[in-house]
Amino acid sequence: MLEGSPCAVLVDDEEVAHGVVSADTGLSLDVRLTDGFDRVPDPGASVVLRTFEEVRGRRDYAVVIRSVDDGQLVLDELALLSAYQQRAIVRVGTDLRVTLEYEVVDDAVRDLDPPVQAAIIDLSATGVRLHCNVPLREGQRVGFQLRTDFDDLPLVAEVLRREDAPRGFRYGCRLVGTTQREADALHRYVLSEQIAQRFRIGDDD
Repeated sequence: MLEGSPCAVLVDDEEVAHGVVSADTGLSLDVRLTDGFDRVPDPGASVVLRTFEEVRGRRDYAVVIRSVDDGQLVLDELALLSAYQQRAIVRVGTDLRVTLEYEVVDDAVRDLDPPVQAAIIDLSATGVRLHCNVPLREGQRVGFQLRTDFDDLPLVAEVLRREDAPRGFRYGCRLVGTTQREADALHRYVLSEQIAQRFRIGDDD
């Protein structure tokens, strides 16, 4: 059952709206939107619904919009496109430094002044843990460039939780608006870094 799962509506590989699955009948889904109301296509349009399920992880479904009424969507003709559970749990510790350059508020980009220096504690294809000495809000979305040996990726992280840490705060975040190419690149980097770390541990023995 998808009921209670956070979700996003995607059009042309872009997240245009976010909400929560409020009802799952098995044949259709009701989604209560929290933002992006004016960007949802009209009834009859085919879109992708991306869910973030506690047990099964991230899953993408092809769906058809049957109705849009006061922030409530009814979706049917569900077809599973892809599941990302394995990618979500493949995580690697890092000491990558990034600069949080902007935040996204109601789909508008606002520069952070001054930019915030942060460190990536660990990383997966769907999420990241950050450390910095600046307080961020739960739900705040911050953008940064992740530069690896393979790629230069523009990413946006949504803060899900915050905890105190030495010299600042630790943040658990999910990556939002990630394209398939970016998710593939992240997964490739995580796997290659895991292999490299195993070799480094072997060399130290």
